[in-house]
Amino acid sequence: MFIDKKEVLRYLRYRGNMVDAATDAVIDECISICEAEAKSLFVYSYFDISSSDDGITVEGTNIVLTGKNIARHLDGCFRCAVMAATIGINIDNLIRRFEQEDIAKAVILDTCASACIEALCDEVSAKVAIEQSKNGCVTTSRFSPGYGDLPLSLQSKILSLLSAGKRIGLTLTSSDIMIPRKSVTAIIGIKAADDTAGGRTGGTAEAGMSGKDKCEVCEATDCEFRASFTKD
Repeated sequence: MFIDKKEVLRYLRYRGNMVDAATDAVIDECISICEAEAKSLFVYSYFDISSSDDGITVEGTNIVLTGKNIARHLDGCFRCAVMAATIGINIDNLIRRFEQEDIAKAVILDTCASACIEALCDEVSAKVAIEQSKNGCVTTSRFSPGYGDLPLSLQSKILSLLSAGKRIGLTLTSSDIMIPRKSVTAIIGIKAADDTAGGRTGGTAEAGMSGKDKCEVCEATDCEFRASFTKD
């Protein structure tokens, strides 16, 4: 699995040539470790959706997507892909080991793992987009529980719906934290190719929700990441 070093540096909040040689070497080492140890584990399924006063119903399930952000994102969509992805427990174990040996290295490996799960989600989103393009449809970028006003508690229903525990080893703590930690659940909207209104469409080229996309649905105004994406 390829990890974009530029994304790792962004997450670490490095700019320009601020990285010293020793730190740069550790970053390269951690990227190599993560690329070698990470798994590509994911599952997704397609469902029709419909809107009501209560929210957006994922047909045939007990899931109702609530909040203004997801409603805007899925505007014009008649179907969605519900996905879950993880890079596996090995990375979690390595991060915990490094926390006992070298906390700085642990932080960098954790950051590489964050970039890695995002890369995997981009791959899944692109796969969904390609499949749907064959049906004359385009896809929105992905939207996860916890973005904007979509409740994080929705994750338990998504994992159950996809049998994610059995299929990819993904579970949830009582506080809605996923195990393995570097895991994602998300909704990808699907609409007819000639319907460009509503949520951000990704087609086959930009099907993943980029950092900038996430900033557009988040209501925080004092975040360093928002500023960095605005400058790009």
